[in-house]
Amino acid sequence: MPGRTTIAGRVPRTGTIGSCHEPAQRGEERAVTDTRAPGGRLRLAVIAGLAALALGVGPLVQPTPVAAGTADNIEASLMAWVNADRQQRGLVPLRKYGKLWTLAGDRAATMASTGVLKHPSCLSCMLDARGIQWYLNGEVIAWTSWPWGSQAAESIYKSWKASPEHWNLLMSDRFNYLGVGVAYRKSNGTTWASIVLTESKDRTDPWARMTSVSRSGDDITFSWTGADRKLQTHTAGLKNYDVQLKRDSGSWRTIRTGITATTLTLWNRAHGHVYKLRVRARDYRGNVSGWTTKLKIWVP
Repeated sequence: MPGRTTIAGRVPRTGTIGSCHEPAQRGEERAVTDTRAPGGRLRLAVIAGLAALALGVGPLVQPTPVAAGTADNIEASLMAWVNADRQQRGLVPLRKYGKLWTLAGDRAATMASTGVLKHPSCLSCMLDARGIQWYLNGEVIAWTSWPWGSQAAESIYKSWKASPEHWNLLMSDRFNYLGVGVAYRKSNGTTWASIVLTESKDRTDPWARMTSVSRSGDDITFSWTGADRKLQTHTAGLKNYDVQLKRDSGSWRTIRTGITATTLTLWNRAHGHVYKLRVRARDYRGNVSGWTTKLKIWVP
């Protein structure tokens, strides 16, 4: 019956989507039971403590027929859509974190292999076991029988977007990192997805870039810029730079460490040589960028 919500409903076979979410923070675990019903409708049920919430969402718009893609394509699309919608709402994009990406991939693979849309009994335990620091965590999951590729990605994303509970997690003003995973269940042609989210300490490298180099006689001046990459929460902030110099084809030599200046003049350089300089940035959490592309100048 349209609009009816049932617990642990039978997995539908055609053009339907199942989806769940789980937010949790230190000292709190929330149990979530998924419910699904046939007829092109999304069914959700969330149980938290003694309060229960059931939600029925009407038929989703059929995805536009497009070319199939790879798991990487689907994951990248889901992340891009989430962040585009966050930016439209004045939120900071969620940053990719490798360990979360691997966890989300494992979660999607587990659900695809079992054919069961279900959150782990203790997501925070899985994060702790993998050495992932967190203050708050959550997960949105889904499966779809739309064709593998962009159609599956679009149908999954629309299901999350149509559910206020899921959407509030993806548009949270506290989460700052995510991992996205998708997997394919060959036996019935379904696609399974997980997005794991955390509010965590800053683990993103800052950036630096060389901006100019000039010469006055045998004195040369290099300039650069840099910043810490902004997170929704817990941005550490740029702390300082390290500087390396290279003459001709020699080795790189560190000539400054932990400086806050963004300009350096090297006086009385020997004539007949090429001088090259590069920098890297460091934030207050100790995250360090890669070395910049060098700038060079000839002192005739």
